[in-house]
Amino acid sequence: MISLLIDALPLVVGLLFAGAIEAIGRRRREAVHAKLWSGAFGLISIGWVATIATGIVAQRPILPGAAPSLCWLAAALLFVHGMRLRAGAPGRGKVLMAIWTAISLGMALLLDLTSTAGTATAAAAATIPLLSAAGLLLAAVAVGQRGGRQLNWVAIGTLTAFAFANLLFVWVLLDPALAGLAFSAAVPLVATLAYVTLGLAVMLLLNQDLAVALERLARTDPLTGVWNRRGFDEAAPHLLDKMRANQGTLAAVAIADIDSFKAINDRHGHNVGDAVLVGFARLLETAAHSGDLLARLGGEEFAVLAIGVDSGTLFERCERVRNSIALPNEDRSTLPSITASFGVAQIDPHTFSLRDALERADAALYRAKRDGRNKTMMGAPPSARLNS
Repeated sequence: MISLLIDALPLVVGLLFAGAIEAIGRRRREAVHAKLWSGAFGLISIGWVATIATGIVAQRPILPGAAPSLCWLAAALLFVHGMRLRAGAPGRGKVLMAIWTAISLGMALLLDLTSTAGTATAAAAATIPLLSAAGLLLAAVAVGQRGGRQLNWVAIGTLTAFAFANLLFVWVLLDPALAGLAFSAAVPLVATLAYVTLGLAVMLLLNQDLAVALERLARTDPLTGVWNRRGFDEAAPHLLDKMRANQGTLAAVAIADIDSFKAINDRHGHNVGDAVLVGFARLLETAAHSGDLLARLGGEEFAVLAIGVDSGTLFERCERVRNSIALPNEDRSTLPSITASFGVAQIDPHTFSLRDALERADAALYRAKRDGRNKTMMGAPPSARLNS
């Protein structure tokens, strides 16, 4: 009875972590890697169910065979697939599945040969974890550096650890002095310790993901999905410092404001007003290219920080956005007609003062509003402001 309870420890641990990680994955649907890791612990549990069932049926202590080994191999590949997705690297799921399929076919062929020849010895049994170890090492190579990307050492280390565990089991099976360990409590106890360690590591990674998501949420406008004022104030100086470190000198800022937005809210309601803000933010994304910064400063006011371009280029981008608002668009057919005003200013290439550029852009926006709205105005150059 005690032996059976010990054998069931890794099964229970696997199920507990599978359930806990699945619950996290349901609450955070974007965390696909959490669902993969939950599936991996589920496969670990299935492998131990097969191992324990075989031992009960055969009336012998546990000895993992082909089916459990395939489950654990697939679990290792799922862990790595999830890690690569979490890191934003290509998942290479097809490559990993091809490795798993090749190893499973090799195991099936091995079992057919040994059963036909009647030579199912310890050496033949050891070939199964040996094949698994080889497959895991191949997978470690498959998830290595590709296209200039940095090596994913966590994924490679996990695969190598699983491979080492299989090689250790091969040693236990083939060494007469250690063979008894394969039929003792050592295997499930060591496996339980390994799964607890792996499960806690996964939970820490998911907790880190949650902290990052909450931090990003604090810096993101929940309605439009762009940066909020806090995020802009924190990210913009870092972006300018990075540009200056790369010997860049060109940067410009624009402030955009939807004309008469309060009247839209009063006349059509806040739901329509929110839809107008979201649509306007999507249009402004065309003015903010890759590497630029787009933020909602508050209410109906937005800011664009463009890196590597002068104020004239950003002025043209804002003009395209302003003109596109007035064009017929089926997606906005249910929304009221709107116009917007823009103020654009060049960032001083000597001081890189964001505050100064925002003040000049805001003054240009004020002139656009005063002169009848639906205009894009260029702010005073930095030198003119400094000399005034």
